[in-house]
Amino acid sequence: MVDIILKMCRKCKKIIVHPATYCEDCQKIIDQRKEELQKARDRKYNDKRDPKYKTFYNSKEWYLLKEKKLQDEQYRCEFPGCRKMAVDVHHKKFIQTPEGWELRLDYNNLEALCIEHHNFRHNRFQKRKKVN
Repeated sequence: MVDIILKMCRKCKKIIVHPATYCEDCQKIIDQRKEELQKARDRKYNDKRDPKYKTFYNSKEWYLLKEKKLQDEQYRCEFPGCRKMAVDVHHKKFIQTPEGWELRLDYNNLEALCIEHHNFRHNRFQKRKKVN
């Protein structure tokens, strides 16, 4: 026999079944807010981007090449020792450089990466060492 654990919705205090955090109605509201926040973050990020790169990353050529790379790698991260699910395609030579811009659609300049290793390649969200 399985015991059902009941608790209250964090938002409206209706009784719900564990492990849910919100009732169905409140969950819809929370999901909608998250989506709106993500869209706002995306807009803010894209407003700061150079239109040249924004146009490139929204192009059909990039989309098809990126999808081909992910499929060819079977959606597996190419970072040495990792085989997590790849969701991003990284340019080995950054497209913000003249050489990288020339190689932006060169298949050999791409690598499929998981989120963690894509962030690592761009040095994003890395813990800083304390200097004494």
